[in-house]
Amino acid sequence: MNAARLWPVAIVGVLAITVGANIYLFKEARDGNGAATEPDYYRKAVAWDSTMAQSRADVAMGWSLDAQAGPVGLGLGVVTCTLKDSTGAPLIGASVTLEAVHNLEAEHYVHAALAARLPGEYVSAPVLTRPGLWELRFTARRGTQVYTCVLHRDAEKAAPR
Repeated sequence: MNAARLWPVAIVGVLAITVGANIYLFKEARDGNGAATEPDYYRKAVAWDSTMAQSRADVAMGWSLDAQAGPVGLGLGVVTCTLKDSTGAPLIGASVTLEAVHNLEAEHYVHAALAARLPGEYVSAPVLTRPGLWELRFTARRGTQVYTCVLHRDAEKAAPR
């Protein structure tokens, strides 16, 4: 092929690549999770001082919370947490709520109230909908005391039965 025939093919190739790249960028820009924002972010920003005060109160109370994300699928996907007081004893009689968001679905928050199962152990209904990394935001209340905790846990896919 001589040079006189090669340059029109090169121009058409460059234009085709440009059109393909623009189609790809348009598709990515329309992705719902591509520009996810924190729900009610303005109220949370205005309340930043009280959020930091709550964080200091959490440390002063000495409570601790640990959580496990159960396997996802087959009707599973529960979150189990253990709540302990400052002495390390199980914390009984707390009301625990959960706000969870998957790392890949930042627009879809899941809310659940956890039920007491054993002393200091609280479990949710099946709320985790897909395997992967989840941000779990807990709020525990007992009387006038409020404790908050944010954890990141990986939920695995349930093994087929």
